[in-house]
Formats: sequence, C-alpha cells, structure tokens
Amino acid sequence: MVSRPIPILITDPAPRSAPGKNTLPIWRGAFRPLFLLAGLQAIIGVVWWMASLIHGVWAPQLGTSALWHGHEMVFAFGGAALGGFLLTAIANWTGRPALHGPVIMLLTACWLAGRVAMIFAADINVVVLLVAELTYFAVLIAFAARELIEAKNRRNLKLLAVIAALAITDALFILAARDTIALDAEIFPRVGIFIFLVLIALIGGRIIPGFTRNWLMRNGKLPDIAEPVSFNRFDALCMVALLVSAILAFTPWQQVAGIVLMITAILHFARLSRWRGIHTLTDPLIWMLHIAYLWLPICLMLVGIALLRPDFYAINDAVHAGGAGAMACMIMAVGGRAALGHTGRSLVAGKLFTIGFSLIWLATALRLIAPVAGSHYLTILATATLCWIGGWLFFILRYAPILVCGPMKKS
Repeated sequence: MVSRPIPILITDPAPRSAPGKNTLPIWRGAFRPLFLLAGLQAIIGVVWWMASLIHGVWAPQLGTSALWHGHEMVFAFGGAALGGFLLTAIANWTGRPALHGPVIMLLTACWLAGRVAMIFAADINVVVLLVAELTYFAVLIAFAARELIEAKNRRNLKLLAVIAALAITDALFILAARDTIALDAEIFPRVGIFIFLVLIALIGGRIIPGFTRNWLMRNGKLPDIAEPVSFNRFDALCMVALLVSAILAFTPWQQVAGIVLMITAILHFARLSRWRGIHTLTDPLIWMLHIAYLWLPICLMLVGIALLRPDFYAINDAVHAGGAGAMACMIMAVGGRAALGHTGRSLVAGKLFTIGFSLIWLATALRLIAPVAGSHYLTILATATLCWIGGWLFFILRYAPILVCGPMKKS
C-alpha cells in the first residue's frame, strides 16, 4: 500500500503570516543570513588556514592555527547552518509564523560576534571569549524553545538538548585550547562532528525517505517499486548503535570501539539502501540528500579502521568524512533545497548548484585518499582544497541572490 505524499520539515513554506513589508528580504527567515554565512565561513575557514601554512600569512590562534581551523569548521560553519535549519523547520513543525526581523538580526549579530572574538582568541580574556562564542547558541536555544513550548510541540525539545551538548563541547574546546582545563583540545572537534552525525542520522532519517517518497509518487514510480521505508525499529536500532559507538570512540576501549563503529557503519549503509535513492538519479535535489548521507557510514567505517589500525590510517583524517563529507554535503543539500522552497521558487537544482555539490563531494573523497597516496599527498590535498573552495563559490553564486532578495513574484 502506497502512502500519501508527506509534507515535511523545511521545504514546505512555513509562515502563516508574512513578515512586514519594511523588513529587508535577508531578515525574513533564519535560513537567509545563516545559510549564506555558513557558505562564506566554509571558504574563509579553509583559505585563511591554508594561506598561513603555505605562505606564512598571519592566522588566528586558538592554541594553534590548526585548532582554530578545526573550531571554525565545526562550531562556526556547522552552527550557522544548524541555526538556519532549526528555526526554519520549527515554523513547519508548529505552524507558527517563521521568526524574522530583529530576532534574526540579533541571532546573526551573535554569530558574527563569535567569529570576531575567535580571530583574537589568543589575546582576549577567556571569559570574554566564551561569552562571545556561546551567546549565539544560547540565543538560538532560547528562541527555539519559546516557539516549541508556545506551540505545545514538546516532543521536538530533545533536539535542543543535542544543541546544548554542542555548545558545551564548544566551551570545553575553548577552555582546553587555552590551557584553562587539562584536557586534550584535539578531541573536541571530533566530538562536535559526532554530535552533527547524530543530528544528521536523526533528522535525515525522516526527511530523506519522506522527500524521496513524495518525489517517486509525483513521478509515477510508485507502486511499481518498493517505497522508501519510514522510520521504524530498524532505524531506532541504527540510532542506538550510533550513540553507543560515538561514546565508545572516546573511551580507552579503542579496539572494542573500532569494531562497534564498523558494525554501526554496516547498519547505516543498510539503512540508506532502504530509502530507494537509486531511483532518483534524474533529480539532483533528491540524490544529493542520499549521497550526502552516504558519508555518515563511510565516516564510521574509517574511524573504526583508524582506531583498530592507527598505523594505517589516522583518526584526524578519518573524521573528515564526517566533517567535510556528511556535515558539509548535507548542509549544502538541505540549505539549497530550503532556499528554493522558502522563496517561492521551483525545486530545481540548476547547473551551478549541482556542480558545486559535486565538487564538495569530490573534495571530501580526495581529502580521504590523500593520506594513503604516498608522494602524491600534497598534490591530492591541494586539489581537494581547490575543489572545496570552488564548490562553495558555486553555492554562493547560485544562492546569494536568492537569499538576499525577496521571494519569487507569482505571475
């Protein structure tokens, strides 16, 4: 039996009342400034760091410039995209008008304040640094909680607990990098990436099969093929396995963690196969979601291998499958779809966006190949960097006019 199309999360136009006419288009939804800033941060966080390594250009220090780079690519880049997604999705979940105007200006200003503070992280008081960096997450959680509570949508409050965990990890990272607490700062970007993997598995596990089912129905492919499987007990098993393996990865039981991570990877490969992405290859906006999720089990598999055989593959390389792969690709896939759907445009990817996404996917693959490429390491790494920068430039070229300008006028 084939289900009816499901209206899901972030692509359905959410506002029940339009923002005021005097509100500039960029402030008419959290996704507008925050997705744009995420794209810019993806470029800045890599270019500035690479320029310091190759050309000796001054770069910010959070203990080291490498730690600053890791911080900005997880908590700044990921945090901006998460805020844009969450507040836009909440409007769909609750049926309340999407937040706009001064609220979005405040949230954006908090994010920017954090970025300025992180540039001078080595020189300013650690308390000031923490306040500047964490205010964004505090404001995000506060506004999201208000919307959910007023709409009596308490079942989604659990997502705010995950965001709070991300903020706490951010704080511990800063304290460790500044030698305020005696912890290894290098573990915290990995913790942040695993938190994002949990969010991707939780949210992606609902929107990807839903979007796919709707697309298959619109294109007359159902009931000729088996429809994507909705969230069920197997998905719950996958989530539990992910949580357990993520916790084990940061314990002394590295051999056990490696095995559990690899088993969890196999479960998530199987989960992805149940969503029928192979039948959507004619629509980039759909298949992007599937191959973005593919990086999640790849990351788990590589981290498992790194824990079992650190002499063969380093964990700092393996987690790029989660950061540059699952995180970045899912941010781009969901962000691009949301920008079209919430500005009244047709859900058509276009060549620029498709090329941009493909370059990010290729950049991740090359970054993961580079450590085992021997003498070709630097060449492949440089190629990966160029693909990454090019991919996000294409994203910005495609979506900056959409995000900054008003909705598409209906003829």
